[in-house]
Amino acid sequence: MIWNVCGKIGHTLFRRSPPDKRHACGLRLLNLGCGSKLYDGWINADFYRLHQILTRHPLRPDWMLDLTQRFHCDNDVFDGVYLEHVNEHLLYTQNFDMLSEVFRTMKPGGTLRIAVPSLTRYLDWNELKDQHPKFARYESLPEALSNLAQNHLHMSIWDASLMFELLGTIGFTDLREAEFGESAIPTLAADGESHRWESLYIEATKPTRETGGGQALAA
Repeated sequence: MIWNVCGKIGHTLFRRSPPDKRHACGLRLLNLGCGSKLYDGWINADFYRLHQILTRHPLRPDWMLDLTQRFHCDNDVFDGVYLEHVNEHLLYTQNFDMLSEVFRTMKPGGTLRIAVPSLTRYLDWNELKDQHPKFARYESLPEALSNLAQNHLHMSIWDASLMFELLGTIGFTDLREAEFGESAIPTLAADGESHRWESLYIEATKPTRETGGGQALAA
């Protein structure tokens, strides 16, 4: 598959550390899996897109990496990490490894914010179809669930309990559901309105060293 080839080439030839970049609020914020959404003052990170490397494309992220590999990054770097509709594109095992790397590279006391398509909201299709036009486009619950599980290169589906279980196993604490646009770090709530209708928002904290740690990929 072309993505695997690009990942291997990028990880071998273009693997770099993240830039030393801070937001105006003074925090180091990572927009992980940014796509074309490049936020001012953030470290915007996404997959190796070789054409962007070679052409210096204007939407080229600050940091390219393969989320299925160990991050080329020191421990305890980021004050906040944001993933918007990224986790569903990875297998569950890949999510464990990737979020373990997020844990490792976050500062103790830092905040993780995840926005992901919500299984619970899709299961409520019969009620929500009358409230949200994007749910109304599905003609049945099976069609809605098929979109969630099979379209857009999705490889995993999530509800709050499963995400809490995974994050807790890795070592995150203070696991909580969050509202659209509201965060323990206000700047971290960079939620896109286009995803609001289907999204679950989760926040978690990396504890201080006195309260424990998590696991990470082997070097």
